[in-house]
Amino acid sequence: MTDDASAAATNRALVEHFYELMNARRFDEMWGLFTDDATWSNGGSPPSTTNPVEVMRGIIVDPMPIFVTGGIDFTLHSMTAEEDRVAAEVSCHAELTTGRVYENQYHMLFRCRGGEIAEVKEYNDTLHARQIFGDLR
Repeated sequence: MTDDASAAATNRALVEHFYELMNARRFDEMWGLFTDDATWSNGGSPPSTTNPVEVMRGIIVDPMPIFVTGGIDFTLHSMTAEEDRVAAEVSCHAELTTGRVYENQYHMLFRCRGGEIAEVKEYNDTLHARQIFGDLR
């Protein structure tokens, strides 16, 4: 296996592990997979915002009281890994205490550095997210 192929395989396994930890609600371990300077951005409308991972820690918490089961369950459908990038097609399901159901489709682009996640770019159906969560503030 070439160095690039080896790095891609390592990065792919890292992203798989990220989703395993997220679904198991093992957030402290999950956040340990990130570099100290990692960022997470959300594409779509409104325009993309880029946050340090510390901001995302305040958003992705355990338990999430709005969800019946305490959080969102993610299904990883496919991944493509090349060099420092891993592209993942993901769907989610969560039942809210309001009776609503959140089911979204995601394309996630991860950039890895030194065996850790350095950047996440998240793309999803922002209209669906706004329809489900928009008036819950």
